[in-house]
Amino acid sequence: MIRFIKNLIAMFLDTRAQVAVAKFSTKVSAVFHFENFAVKRDPDQLMKDVTQAQGDTYTPSAIRFVLEEMFSEKVGMRSNSQKLLLVITDGKSNDPKEEFKNVILKANERDITRFAIGVGKEYSHPELELIASSPQFVFETESFSALTLILNQLREKIFSIEGTDTGNFSSFQMELSQGGFSVALSEGSRMFGAVGAYSWSGGIVQDLTHQMLNSSFINATNMEEDIRDSYLGYSVAVASVNGHVVYFAGAPRHRHKGLVLGFTQNDQNHSWTISHRIYGSQLGSYFGAELCVVGVSELLAVGAPLYHAHGVGGEVRICPLNTTRVSGAAVGGGLQYFGVALHSVGDLTSDALTDVVVGSRGAVTVLRSQPVMCLPINVTVDPPIIHQKFFHCSAPLGLNTPVATVTICMTVKEIVKGDIQGPFGSVVSVDLELKLDPWARAPRLLFGPRSASFLWTLNGNLSSISPVCTTLYISIPECISDYHEVPLSGRMKVTTEVIPGTGGLRPVLSPDCWPAFTEMVVLEKVCGEDHVCISDLNVSLSFMSDTVVSTAGYPVILSVEVSNNGEDSTDTELFLYHPTILSFTHVKTSGVQVRCESSRIELSNVTRTACKLGATVFRQRAKTTLMMSFMMFTSFAVNERLIVNASVTSKNEINDTTQDNCATTSVVVKLPVNVVVNDGGSTRFVEYPNSAQLEHVYTVENIGKLSVPVNVSFVFPVKMALGFSWSVSVPEINGTSTTCENQVSSTNGKISILTHHCSASMCHLIVCSIQLLTDQPIIFRFTGNISSGNQGSGLQVRIISWAFLSFDTERYTQYPSDDSHQLSIVTELEVPSQALAVLIASLSVIFGLLAMTIIFVLLYKKGFFKATSTDDQDNPASPSAGEADLTTVQ
Repeated sequence: MIRFIKNLIAMFLDTRAQVAVAKFSTKVSAVFHFENFAVKRDPDQLMKDVTQAQGDTYTPSAIRFVLEEMFSEKVGMRSNSQKLLLVITDGKSNDPKEEFKNVILKANERDITRFAIGVGKEYSHPELELIASSPQFVFETESFSALTLILNQLREKIFSIEGTDTGNFSSFQMELSQGGFSVALSEGSRMFGAVGAYSWSGGIVQDLTHQMLNSSFINATNMEEDIRDSYLGYSVAVASVNGHVVYFAGAPRHRHKGLVLGFTQNDQNHSWTISHRIYGSQLGSYFGAELCVVGVSELLAVGAPLYHAHGVGGEVRICPLNTTRVSGAAVGGGLQYFGVALHSVGDLTSDALTDVVVGSRGAVTVLRSQPVMCLPINVTVDPPIIHQKFFHCSAPLGLNTPVATVTICMTVKEIVKGDIQGPFGSVVSVDLELKLDPWARAPRLLFGPRSASFLWTLNGNLSSISPVCTTLYISIPECISDYHEVPLSGRMKVTTEVIPGTGGLRPVLSPDCWPAFTEMVVLEKVCGEDHVCISDLNVSLSFMSDTVVSTAGYPVILSVEVSNNGEDSTDTELFLYHPTILSFTHVKTSGVQVRCESSRIELSNVTRTACKLGATVFRQRAKTTLMMSFMMFTSFAVNERLIVNASVTSKNEINDTTQDNCATTSVVVKLPVNVVVNDGGSTRFVEYPNSAQLEHVYTVENIGKLSVPVNVSFVFPVKMALGFSWSVSVPEINGTSTTCENQVSSTNGKISILTHHCSASMCHLIVCSIQLLTDQPIIFRFTGNISSGNQGSGLQVRIISWAFLSFDTERYTQYPSDDSHQLSIVTELEVPSQALAVLIASLSVIFGLLAMTIIFVLLYKKGFFKATSTDDQDNPASPSAGEADLTTVQ
């Protein structure tokens, strides 16, 4: 590689060319600077102490070192020189401190042209393209020994760069340049056409000192296709356009049709760019063979002497703004080579207007200049800024109603009039076509309620004294999310008539008076000075419950919060990625319009639910909470967590703020069980001592579909108030897979379940385990006798027992949820009072005698107890039919 660099250094033979070299690996250092090269130009001496560097490939850091430490006037760089940077690397960069984008931006700011060479097989081609200024400036070779094979290609690229001011005109394709083939003079400089430079591509030599000591060569090798053999510089001219000096050069053989290029120099870095292109139209016409700048109007006349048509020989085109062609046939029949020579000779027709003399074979033609005018246009928008309440998508809009007015005014300005009398306005007609937002597919503003365009026609009523105006209303067809100014463009179609008494002259538009214009209708600032909204979205989410039940139809609600900490967000979308077993049903939110739809991702068990937030924009500083409702489509694997991932995106958020655009949440999944405990027919009332046996019966049932291991805890009072005891023991059970044991007999409050549910002075805690509770109920029967050491009477005691169901809550959950996991059974115990029994018996006798007395009195009053009369005995009634005679014997 050192031999290649030496050969590369040797290419720069011109005394004004300067070279510097640096080497890099993990570290970077200068081999020699520009000032060293100026003192000793021998490549062997300059490179004699170079050794191969070992380490990593820190390419961006090396480029920054060269830009800051070597491209510096402190070490001999000339500030106004064309700067080139060649980077040779055999590996891919692994620089942890610096990035390519930063150093490339810095190189672009300093207008440094960059070449990149990759050697071997370990380098990165994309990195080479990133380093190089153009893909043309990327070279690749298999080994360092093969570098010499690309030396000629590299040399051609380096020395064909436009604006290279090395003054190296005696070598490297300048041998046949024919400098001076054409000449143009300007204040402070001279221009020489060099048609033979670079394989007859041609170019211009600019001399600023008149001694060729500070000359520059200008060509278009890297800016124009197929420039070879074009003869650029066949003709040259200098003009001032919009305050800038433009060098025009003709290339009559470009693509066999001809071309004229205008070059403008950058005031900051002194580089040359093509600002004007004027193409010929006919093969072989030699368009650009002659150039001439016409008078004060800054028109460029371009000769095409070999242009031909029926009866036509040659053409002159007037450029650049209002392109005009003057053909030989239009001037006079039989002219040949019209435009072979051009000359501005002043006023030959005594009308105070400049005339142009055009040469052709055997003839000279005088072309009269037309009077020149301008049609200034003034645009006024009222109000000057449209308030966002009229256009923002979050505001209640009155669509298709006037929100502003625009007033267009036009006058005639007579620029070059000569000795012509009378105003121009009476011979000028204008069709002005106005368009709002002309480059938008759907215009943001309209004239009136319907159209974004308007045609304003003026016929001979323009004036140079007072403007002619028209006023139009502006309306908004729909809300606006693009807050840039809305262009209002206008294009004039101007027609003029002959001015009376001038011999056929008619006014023409000045090149400085464009027939088209663009003004801006300003919208109120929504997104800062640049009108470009940069959003900063954030998303978080959580399940509304801490458990999901693995059963079809189970509702799952997810709370998703989306906020925008930046400016208005465009096309904001929320994406949820969840297992396919979750089926999205609906979403609830407030303040923001939301539309969601789900789609399954192919070849996976994941579904994506996408939601668009806002009609078109999600406002700055906005925050919304979405309650996303799902339903379990089928059961889910137990002991796994249900995971949902969320991300939020927009079209206008930069990568630097997207770290909080994603979130994840999960929830545990449990199996549904439905177990209950019921009263199985327990004793509810005991009258002691007549009945002393007490029985509490608990039935445990599984009314769900899934069999589950269950534990049942029972709390029984064994020593109660007033001296009563219950001799309860381990229960009788109807199942064989259930075991019970009396774990605790306690009189203190150390055990929580006894503390809260033991209403006696001593309770038993009996725990039973059901290995697998199926659809067959398990009955627990607790039986025992009531006893008391107290012989009192008239006593009442409540006997309360409890049952509590439990299971593995890490794996199972009660579904549907209810309170049937615990049950209490209450028995009322009563001891009757003996005094009360005597009282009751006495009262019974008294009330019985009283009742008999009342009945006797009532019967007596009715005559129930009176004797039978004698009349009745003397006339006994005859027996009725069907009755037998009764004879009494005494």
